[in-house]
Amino acid sequence: MEHLPERYARSFKEAPVRRLSILIGVALIAVSCGGGESGTTASTSGQFVDRADVPTVVFDGTSCTYTGPETVDPGPVRMTLDNQSAIRVRIDVLKLPDDKSYDDVIAYVDSGEAEANQDSPDWVAQTRLIRAPANELITANRTLFRATFGILCYIGDTEPYAVTAVGSFDVLE
Repeated sequence: MEHLPERYARSFKEAPVRRLSILIGVALIAVSCGGGESGTTASTSGQFVDRADVPTVVFDGTSCTYTGPETVDPGPVRMTLDNQSAIRVRIDVLKLPDDKSYDDVIAYVDSGEAEANQDSPDWVAQTRLIRAPANELITANRTLFRATFGILCYIGDTEPYAVTAVGSFDVLE
């Protein structure tokens, strides 16, 4: 490079830095645009449109109440926990195995196991948790498929929480 004029030598030395800067810029643009196949997107938030069949639990400071439908269409759904109290609340949305029903969830609570374990029953296929701090309405996006779901409500700021069975719904295809 000593035989190159000064301006060419400087450009030659700076070229890798410029190329790297350009590559980083292109990569950032590709990531922000999705960079996948045509018509696809990395975000699923648009799928969770408002629907009439929204599973909702309301805690009024005394008890949890399920105010949602008995049946829900499969697919993306926005579930809601409306905590209207000064106490923290959590719900567990339990996907029940085929050999269990909401009556089994009630029996689990009535037996005292729910309060002793402070957790969902071990026979549950899948649990989705939604937590709501005091005086907050929380929504959680979930994709639901054919199954029966039961809901447990955990009330309190610290363990042991009071646990109640509050309702169930079926996802039908």
